[in-house]
Amino acid sequence: MLNQLQSVSKVIRAARFIALITFVFGSILMLWYYLNPIGGVIYLSLFYIISMFFLNTYFAVRLLQIFTTQNGFKAKILQTWGIMLLNIPVGYLYVHWGLEIYQNATPVY
Repeated sequence: MLNQLQSVSKVIRAARFIALITFVFGSILMLWYYLNPIGGVIYLSLFYIISMFFLNTYFAVRLLQIFTTQNGFKAKILQTWGIMLLNIPVGYLYVHWGLEIYQNATPVY
């Protein structure tokens, strides 16, 4: 997939898609845990959040590279960064909830 991201419009489209999927799938995982509190779901959620952090960071850096080298796409890149930045407070909330649940689920000896 990453080899196919040669054009600027494909990178922007992929970054927006990743931002949307990150939000939707993260929300589904947290909702799944609250509807069916199985301990394994919270571990999957924390792993998902960490891996999506790195994937979103890749696209943010790639967009920064395009932003500094290409002139015709600055408005679209800024919009895409805005969409990606909206995931930060949601991701922080998910991490906070996940760590709180993990702390309460882990027995203390």
